[in-house]
Parts: sequence; C-alpha cells; structure tokens
Amino acid sequence: MRVEKIANRQFLYITVIMLATVVFSTLPVLTTGNARQDAWASGLLAFAGVALFVNVIVGLGVHFPRCSVVQVSRKLLGNAAGGLVSLIILWSFLHLASLEVRIYAEMIIGGFLTETPLVFVVGAMIMVAVAAAYAGIEVIGRLVDLFFPLLIAMFLVSFFSLLFEAKFINLQPVLARGLGPVLESSYNTIAYSSYLMVLGILIPHLTRPRKATASAFWGAAVAAFILVITAVLTVAVLGPEEGFRSVFPFFRSLRAIRVTEFLERTELLVIFAWGFSLFVALSTFIYCGGRGVAQLFNLKDYRPILLPMGVIWVALSVHSSPDMFEFRGLYLSYVFGAYGLFLVLFPYVFLWGGYLFRKMTGQNPEEERGEEKSAER
Repeated sequence: MRVEKIANRQFLYITVIMLATVVFSTLPVLTTGNARQDAWASGLLAFAGVALFVNVIVGLGVHFPRCSVVQVSRKLLGNAAGGLVSLIILWSFLHLASLEVRIYAEMIIGGFLTETPLVFVVGAMIMVAVAAAYAGIEVIGRLVDLFFPLLIAMFLVSFFSLLFEAKFINLQPVLARGLGPVLESSYNTIAYSSYLMVLGILIPHLTRPRKATASAFWGAAVAAFILVITAVLTVAVLGPEEGFRSVFPFFRSLRAIRVTEFLERTELLVIFAWGFSLFVALSTFIYCGGRGVAQLFNLKDYRPILLPMGVIWVALSVHSSPDMFEFRGLYLSYVFGAYGLFLVLFPYVFLWGGYLFRKMTGQNPEEERGEEKSAER
C-alpha cells in the first residue's frame, strides 16, 4: 500500500486542533484543580509539561522516520512486549476519542437538540469521521489546510467579542493562595498531552519526518497561547467562581455577552469551531487507530476494520457514563490526571528504555529502520 504523505505544516495544524478541543470542552486550567483566577498561570506551566511530552512522544519517532510507534515497539521490545505496549497506545486512541465525542454530544443535546437521543448524535459524528479516515490522512490534511485559517479567525472574533464584557479585576489577586493550586490545575492539563500520542502514528506520513519535533512543538505553543487567552477572558467575563462551576465555561462566557443590540449569540462560532476541531480529532484518532491495528496484526489494509471500530467507539462513548455530571467526575485531577499521564509514561518509559539499552549495548536500532518500510506499502 502506498504511504500517504502530509506536509509538516498540516502536522502542526493537527497538533493545534488536538489540543484546542480541550479548550473548547472543559478548559481544564479553570474547571479542574483550584487555580480559580490564576488559571492563566496554570496554562503557562502546563505548556512546559506538554512541550516535554511532545519531545517524549515525537522525539522517539524522529529516530525511526519510516516506522510508526507500533512498528517501533516491536523493533525495540520484541513481538510480545512490543505488542502489549502497542495495545495500550491503541486503547488510548479509542478511549480518549470516545470521551471527547461524548462531551460535545452532551453540549449539543443540552443546549439545542434536547429531544434527540444521545446515540444518534454520537453515531452521526463518529460515522462522518470514519468516512474521512477511510479517505485517508492526505484528505484529512487537505481539510485542515482549508479550514484552519477559518478556525483561527473564529477564535479571534470570539476573543474580541469577550472584551466587551471582560472585567479584568476578576483576575486579582494574583497568586493569592500560592503556587499549590496553580500546580494542581496544570497537572490535569499536562495529562491532556496523551491526546498527542496519535502523532507517533503520523510521523512516517510526513514529507519531512526529521522535522516532526519542531512542528509538534510549535503546534503545542499555539495551543497553549489559545488556552491562556481563553482562560484570561473566561475568568474576566464570568468570574473565577462561576467559571469553575460551569460545565462548559468558554461556551458559557460567550453566551453571556451581547456585543450590540443586533449582534449576539456569538457562541455559535465556538460551536462550529469546536465541531470542526472534534471532526479532525476524531478522524485522526480513527485513522491512526485503524493503521495501528492493521500494523499490529499484519493486515494488508486498515480500511475494512474502520466501520467495526466506529461501532465500538459509539458503544463506548454512549455507555461510558449515565449522565454529564457523573461524566465530568472523570476529569478530576486525581482521576484523569493520573490516567492521562499513565497512558503516556507507561509505554514510552519502556520504549525509550529499549532504545537507550540498544544504543548502550552497541546496537544501532536506527540503522534497521528500513526493514519495516514494506509494512506501509
């Protein structure tokens, strides 16, 4: 099978979008932990942690530019241990995507389609993403190229509209309770870097895979900037306490403003931007999951397994929690924070350990990277 290629620019855009869905959905620097008015500081600290995980996830793949993380796992750890590590990584694609689509579906049903069954909304979104994944990563990359400028424009319009109601006095006092609450809120945000594990599958599809770390780093930097600005304006509009209690704080802050007598309901921009970001994220998750499963079990093509995977995704998303309030409990720092960090650290500690062990024993695993090139063709 031909190896599909995307530009490093598109790789950067995908990185931004994967992390931007976090801003739209839960704005974790505000709604998790206890940072309150210092949520912006948690965003800055979180960027340092996310940048570190970008180097952990993407940095390893750069040493194997023709192999996905599934193929690298077998190369470094052997078939049995490498297969187990790969299953954990592939599970993260499945579970994280099901959580993200459930949040968006709950917002759509709660705010607009109150009589629509949850399974219908979730199923529609996932099946559209399956169709995009079936078309391939090149098609997803072109869609990102087309709509990413529009996404940024919607962010800018949203930020500008929030300025009309912003009361920056809500950001004071700064660090009144010390660094403890700020660190607690940044902890959960760093755990969202587990969303970037899909990048380990995409590296062989880049036109310049050796530049993947720089592209992912700048993508994380743009996402962190969006996160910090969103936190500042949301707290300035809603106040720290109301923002903390809101289920969808960014959406809630936009819904509370009225720019002029004839210009209101600017939250529709966020709904569209969030929907597009979620579509790209789901398509990428499903594509990478299908590719990874096909490589793990030596299948010739990933496309026949996409529809069954989509059905599993729908079932897992719908049955993950009985309602939104219990579902939100999954995103507490001591739950999702620990879980997200485990999904990244557990497999990559073994992968980096295997890589360093081979280097120290005189083996050069990078010289063997061409052996599995046929698995992608």
